[in-house]
Amino acid sequence: MRYEDVSAYVAKHVGEGDELLAWVRRKSQELGRLGVFPVDPTRGRLLELLARMHSARRVLEIGSGAGYSALWFLRGMTNDGMLDAIEVNQEVSKVLEMVLKKARLEGQVRIHTGPALSLLQSLTGVYDIVFIDADKDEYTDYLENAFRLTVPGSVIVADNMLWGGATVQGNRHKEGVQGILEYTRRIFNDPRLSSIIVPLGDGLAVSYRVE
Repeated sequence: MRYEDVSAYVAKHVGEGDELLAWVRRKSQELGRLGVFPVDPTRGRLLELLARMHSARRVLEIGSGAGYSALWFLRGMTNDGMLDAIEVNQEVSKVLEMVLKKARLEGQVRIHTGPALSLLQSLTGVYDIVFIDADKDEYTDYLENAFRLTVPGSVIVADNMLWGGATVQGNRHKEGVQGILEYTRRIFNDPRLSSIIVPLGDGLAVSYRVE
């Protein structure tokens, strides 16, 4: 079996989601010039399932884009849940605001606009899930912040672990590869985490905090 065939098989069963999700994904793809690259529906469904299995009340997204992954999370979170969305680009944040109003979910999301590493310093409390999907070269810095904002039982998820195949092929010259490879090394060697890379789409690393 080829990886592409397995991915297509899974994607066929997951589908595009409802009309809102399909619309938001299209809006996200239109923002590619601003560095917005949404997860595909299979990874979105996994994010929803993680939130459901965890009965998540607090979720942090580092790199929210136009809100596609946020919508998946919110479908699995508790009714009183709150998601903190960090997005570096002001123009993208405005689209995120529009998406949340259209979905009537603006009361469940706090938008933080600006550089992630600066904004993370202002966040406190404990998150059930932290989702990392921003500057790949800063992934290990995001991980350190995730440790500060989680406790045993929390889940840390990171997107783009395959990075278009560059990490698998060992292409260290592609931008962002070094950061992803170092993140990967850390999550598999840190005794505080139990981790796995799920080969859906461009790859999701799921780490359960055991201590």
